[in-house]
Amino acid sequence: MFPRLLLLLLVLLPLSSWAARLPGIRFYERGEYAKASRALKQDLNNPKRNDEQKALARVYLAASLMALEKEDEAYEQLEELARTYPEQRVDPALFPPRLVELELKVRERLNAERLRQEAEQAELNRIAAAEEAERRKREQEEAARNQQAQVGTVDEPQVPAPAGPVSTFRLRPEITGYGDVGAALSGGQLAMGGALGLTIGGGPLEATVRTLAGGERWAWELEAGYLFGTGAFQPRVALRGTLFPDVGKVTAENPNGGGARFGIGAAVGGRLALSRQLSLLMDVGGEVLLNAPEPYNATLIVISAGVGYNLF
Repeated sequence: MFPRLLLLLLVLLPLSSWAARLPGIRFYERGEYAKASRALKQDLNNPKRNDEQKALARVYLAASLMALEKEDEAYEQLEELARTYPEQRVDPALFPPRLVELELKVRERLNAERLRQEAEQAELNRIAAAEEAERRKREQEEAARNQQAQVGTVDEPQVPAPAGPVSTFRLRPEITGYGDVGAALSGGQLAMGGALGLTIGGGPLEATVRTLAGGERWAWELEAGYLFGTGAFQPRVALRGTLFPDVGKVTAENPNGGGARFGIGAAVGGRLALSRQLSLLMDVGGEVLLNAPEPYNATLIVISAGVGYNLF
């Protein structure tokens, strides 16, 4: 019998001395929750209290705050308890069910937060591992290329991307001189004159309108042209139509003289870009003058050359 009593005293004596060092617990047990709250907060800030004492004080502080209808503050104390000393739990035999349920809610939220943080950390670790593997792979590839270069291995030449078309939208005033060699070839005089024109185009396509000055050979000319290539020199073909407002005079020998005449034909030539704005123009064209009156040739062979200035 005596040994059992001695053992019981040895167990209860530390507990009683521990409780004696926490006066806030006595206030709580007497229902003085406000005093218990103040005393237990002092115990939490007391450097002489060890971790176990502070954990127990935090449980009773949460219970006191719950009794004072300060559930939010009680929640904070239980959350801090779960973070700093998770071994200490709320004993359902000593505390009301509301406090026990609140502790379970706190622990469930913290557990969910912990799982989320662990998942995020695992994803960060996975990304870091993948980046590290990619870095090592690049280093190995770089080392292999350097080794090949040292032994004289020639890398495959890189094929440059094909250049895009140089021709873009353009608006180009032009001035040209021309000569009708068809008249000279048929035994007549070489007809010569000047012309002012305007070309508008985009890419390989362009259209040109010109005014030809030359005495009775005054005329309007319209061309639709196509350029080949994208270099500084571009060959060109065009369809051409010319309006002669007044050709010849009406006489007894030339009753068909006077009035407008139309010429249709084609031209070949080229455009040479001397700079971004300045271009050299060269064309040889052939036309048929419809209903040509005497002494005009029905076939026109015109050589022209000039310059143009790109405004755009």
